[in-house]
Amino acid sequence: MAGVRAGGPDDGAEPFAVDASRLSALPASTAELCGDITAFDARRAEAETSERQDPLYWVDLEVARGWVLIGDNGQGDEWWLGPHSDVWFFDHTDGERAVSRFTPMHVSITEWLMVGHVLHALEQIDEPAARDHDRIRAALDAISPELSVRWPYELF
Repeated sequence: MAGVRAGGPDDGAEPFAVDASRLSALPASTAELCGDITAFDARRAEAETSERQDPLYWVDLEVARGWVLIGDNGQGDEWWLGPHSDVWFFDHTDGERAVSRFTPMHVSITEWLMVGHVLHALEQIDEPAARDHDRIRAALDAISPELSVRWPYELF
């Protein structure tokens, strides 16, 4: 995560701005798609990202300008859009904010939103059978090869 912007929102530095065209695939309003994904709307994504531009928030970790916080899971984990418009998962385990806590998901925003809908369908099944598990894995892998294997949470 190189390519740092010096300063934070309260140090008199130039205000942070997000390239809105990169966020056009986000929902019109913030939406909880499933237990693992709350997708922010563009306005909230920009506000959340701006709050995190302060270097004190990251403690010795410099965050490049191209990163945008696009969602969370309500438990402290976050979903970030990388500088190349790919979605990354940030694991907040132990509150540590380090590069090693970021995992590339190898999906676009649109694909990430699709995953949210697939997982929502899974959450609607009271007692998923083996065939349901197979269908969910197949749906995730259709979105991105081996996504069901690299998904950061247990699926079942």
